Amino acid sequence: MRGLIRGLAILGVAATAVAQAQSKKSSSPTATAGGQLTQALAGVKANPFKAHLSFLADDQLEGRGTGTRGHEIASIYVASEFARYGLEPMGDKGTWYQRIPFREITVIPEQCELTLTRAGKEQSLKWGDDFLMRGHELTSDARAEGSVVFVGYGVTAPNQNYDDYANIDVRGKIIAYLAGAPARFPSEQRAHYGSGREKAKTAVAHGAIGTIALNTPDWSKSLPWERVIIGYAFPAMRWLGPDGMPNDAFPEIRATAALSLPASKAFFEGAPKSWDQVWADAQAGKPQAFPMPMTARLHSVSKQRQITSPNVIGVLRGSDPKRKDEYVVYTAHTDHLGIGKPIDGDSIYNGALDNASGTAALLEIAETFSRLPKRPARSILFVAVTGEEKGLLGSDYFAHFPTVPKESMVANVNMDGASLTYDFADIVPFGAEHSSLMQVVRKEGKRFNVSVSPDPTPEQVSFIRSDQYSFVRQGIPAVFLTEGFHAVDPNVDGRKVTEHWIEKYYHSPFDDMSQPLVYEAAVKFMKLNIAIGYDIANAPERPTWNPGDFFGELYAGKRAAS
Repeated sequence: MRGLIRGLAILGVAATAVAQAQSKKSSSPTATAGGQLTQALAGVKANPFKAHLSFLADDQLEGRGTGTRGHEIASIYVASEFARYGLEPMGDKGTWYQRIPFREITVIPEQCELTLTRAGKEQSLKWGDDFLMRGHELTSDARAEGSVVFVGYGVTAPNQNYDDYANIDVRGKIIAYLAGAPARFPSEQRAHYGSGREKAKTAVAHGAIGTIALNTPDWSKSLPWERVIIGYAFPAMRWLGPDGMPNDAFPEIRATAALSLPASKAFFEGAPKSWDQVWADAQAGKPQAFPMPMTARLHSVSKQRQITSPNVIGVLRGSDPKRKDEYVVYTAHTDHLGIGKPIDGDSIYNGALDNASGTAALLEIAETFSRLPKRPARSILFVAVTGEEKGLLGSDYFAHFPTVPKESMVANVNMDGASLTYDFADIVPFGAEHSSLMQVVRKEGKRFNVSVSPDPTPEQVSFIRSDQYSFVRQGIPAVFLTEGFHAVDPNVDGRKVTEHWIEKYYHSPFDDMSQPLVYEAAVKFMKLNIAIGYDIANAPERPTWNPGDFFGELYAGKRAAS
């Protein structure tokens, strides 16, 4: 394996001469911009993509867990390919890498406890069957004890005239809230308000000292609880800022826990409202909160250590003297889960679709741009990020501490799983509806006879679960394409195919190269993303947020102040 690493490193150095030659060639005159894009798209093929995918998803990379040897090998591979294409390194100190310090948090289940006390009678919940804990980002021994208050979804959303906290006092108490957010919210606002970060911020603002997240039927659809248990066995992480503090640290929240769906239903025994009443009101979008007839004791114990893991960053310089200092940023995450609990004897979580395929697409897109006779007006930044599976950490770190001026990044085009399960007839462009990027998406969708659809599964809060959200939170317009549920083949039910894939393959060792893969869909996916980025890079004006848009107003001011 060490020989493989050395060989990849040598490949990166040896590729420099080729890269320089390609760079010189790229400045030669050519036909119109539209003509060269058409020619470039015709050159996008399945075999090079498949070759990248096969390497990145191989067992030898051991699932590419953040901070592991397998992920380091994947990063070297990406950097070597960037060099071969003639990109310039844009990491730290002239390298390809932006190395990120992380705090790794590994929970110790047998030392964790969650105890509920009703009418003087204690009930100790069981790890896995009833509850799970991630560990605390600031201490290895976290405790919270106090009265429990149920706060609906735990959401305060003035723009939606909704506030679960309106008539309740939670100061010094442990709050319990339903996973997700009201279904009546617009899809991507629903995802935003349903995020753990926003709920923690709101809980802190109201004086809570601990949180218990309650499972719901909607939330269970996104990932079976049995798979959630496996996920909690992998370490959690936080990136560390220049001051050594972890991101999204909430010292006021002393401990947290999450309950299974059966335990969540049982949680309301003896409460002012039954589980059925609570869930009915939640589905109706009614704010709700009430004191629970119980106290809770939360205790989480974890091991903590500091590790590092890299983002890999390369740039293709733009051709326009005025716009070359602006950047269109392509992202895909290189990490997956690593080695975990065996399922049917297999312990390597290869992450072929999630997200070796996105990284393979990023590489093919970078090479396609590098082959253009005339480069786009704006520069193209390619960022293979780490730590997505740990909470969008690599992209969040880059968005906070970019290696180019933050205000120079005009848009993000993110890829999280190239379409490989069926040939799609529609796309869902997460994030695009908030900015002028939607016009670009619709234009290029027509090129490929692909329609644009709204989010078909808003309860899965996909908008906050991929790396474009990190850029949106820094005021940068972004788009993340996924296939919709309409297949080109009328005999294929895209919804059923997707649900089956989530049930069997998602975050399991079965997401490897042995599963059925539809490469023509991936080729279409790459071409769409190339065309969208190309249009953005050559447009006279940079993308703009829509007037009065929720995310534009919430985050654009932060960008202007940075």
